[in-house]
Amino acid sequence: MKELNKLIIKDIFECLSEEDMTRLQNLRTQLHIDDKMYERMKKMITSQEVHERIEGERKKSNRIIKIMRYAAILVLPVVVVAYVLLNREDVTKLQTVSQNQVEERVAIPVRRQPMLVLEDGSVLHLQRGKGEKEVTSNAVSNGNELVYSKKDSAEKNNEVEYNTVMVPKGGEYHVVLADGTKVWFNEETSLKFPVSFVGDTREVFLEKGEIYLEVSKDKEHPFIVHTMNGDIQVLGTEFNVKCLSDKKMETTLVKGSVQVRTKNAEVVLEPNQQAKVGNVVNVITVTDVNVEEIICWKDNMFFFRDVELEKILDKLAEWYGFTVFYENADVKQEKFFVRVDKYAEVNKILDVISEVSNVKFKINGKIITVYK
Repeated sequence: MKELNKLIIKDIFECLSEEDMTRLQNLRTQLHIDDKMYERMKKMITSQEVHERIEGERKKSNRIIKIMRYAAILVLPVVVVAYVLLNREDVTKLQTVSQNQVEERVAIPVRRQPMLVLEDGSVLHLQRGKGEKEVTSNAVSNGNELVYSKKDSAEKNNEVEYNTVMVPKGGEYHVVLADGTKVWFNEETSLKFPVSFVGDTREVFLEKGEIYLEVSKDKEHPFIVHTMNGDIQVLGTEFNVKCLSDKKMETTLVKGSVQVRTKNAEVVLEPNQQAKVGNVVNVITVTDVNVEEIICWKDNMFFFRDVELEKILDKLAEWYGFTVFYENADVKQEKFFVRVDKYAEVNKILDVISEVSNVKFKINGKIITVYK
């Protein structure tokens, strides 16, 4: 069945040789897979989104995309086998054996708890329990989200009171601000914001890390994100802001329009553009980007587009806490297209990589050995 997997994926990428085509047709005949079933099986392996990206790549270049170096992978382990077994009673004798020699399972990462720092400096640990719970007089928690209430307009002259949400490494969080703006927090992020917005502007302060925002529209009160290396101003839009450790800042626009500015320079971004602010005075660099690659963290996903296996495993090793050992150094350069859930079992991720390549994995405690 692994052979059938590979042949179908080769077909998706139009990489079938004459020999492959003959073998695929023989397998389809053997397993009674008609055209309708075959198309459904192809859709189970790759999403429509991946198909569209593949077509885009084909239009950009006439080169053949080699399946072993550009594999479209989702968290759907052994999907062809699963489909056949679930839909064809006459092939229930077929069984699958994982290509990975698994002795132990690597534990799924535990989501770390964020903290809320109040105006007086006191610290509250935000728990992920079910049901609503009042955290402060202005906010309630409903698990993985903190929601602030909007004060009556009659109270708009009150002094500004700030709270700070701090998300540790290995965590993420979601906050709804008092104006209705939604903020997603990536790990190692700290954002200071008003309990209630006062005055002509709505201002928050990203001290470090990365956030994604859906800003509530309010033409009379512009929304401003302050960072150590520049500000972003909007009226209502969706965008991503990342403060890097070397004091650089990246702003990526998803919808609407934003203005990125420093003391002596400013630019207005269009959707699918990213502005980088670095240490060079008066320079803001704007480039076109693949937004999905940048904001996938918001949906708790890892996204690797045509990336070497070594880089993929380095990222997974950091997240899951394992060590990688290579028996064959050349496998490090194999490239893959990977979009996976950050909280999926790493064993399943490795199974799928094996299904579309010659790479195999052996898991022993916290050590993963890669070989052919």
